[in-house]
Order: sequence, then structure tokens, then C-alpha cells
Amino acid sequence: MGGRQKKNKIRELVRDHKVDFIALQETKMEEITARLCFNLWRSEDCCWEFLPSEGNSGGLLSIWRKSSSTVNYTFSREGFVGVSLEWGALKRRCVLINVYAKCDSEAKRRL
Repeated sequence: MGGRQKKNKIRELVRDHKVDFIALQETKMEEITARLCFNLWRSEDCCWEFLPSEGNSGGLLSIWRKSSSTVNYTFSREGFVGVSLEWGALKRRCVLINVYAKCDSEAKRRL
């Protein structure tokens, strides 16, 4: 996830654009904590799903506004994290997928 500057920029984007969903790639983190997500989102009004990094590469994190959605299910495999939500005032079903392909040709084929 990088240093303080990157985290500050994520918080700024969430605040300034009032986003309901954000997909982050290359977190380079093996573990994601509630404290980190609440800090990035600037409140506890969020849920998240993540795929840990492998060593010092990869890592996916999707965070979404809890009060704007109801989670149907989440899913993840090598290279992607997905979430199915009932989203917005009309509770429309949405499936959002955060995808990242490694720079490895075989991994890209598997994805």
C-alpha cells in the first residue's frame, strides 16, 4: 500500500469524490485489517474483501460503502476479487470485480 502519502491520497479520493466503491491493486500486503480499511474509508461505514499479496508483489483490496449496499456474496481466486451487491436506493444487483494480472505469461493465461 506504500507509505503515508499513498494512504492520504486514497482517503482524499474517497472524501472528495464521495465514492461508494474503490478497487486497489498492488497493495503488497499479506494481511488487511479493519483498522486499515476504516482509516482509508475515513469511517466504519465500509465492508471489504481482499486477496493477499504473494511476498512483495500483488495484493487486491476492494472497499465499499456499507450503508449504500447489501452484500449477496464475495468471491476471489488468483488474480481477482469480486463482490455481488444490492446497491443504491433501487437496490440493483451489481457484480464488481477487481482484476489484476501478474507480469507472468502463464499467470495471465490462467486468469
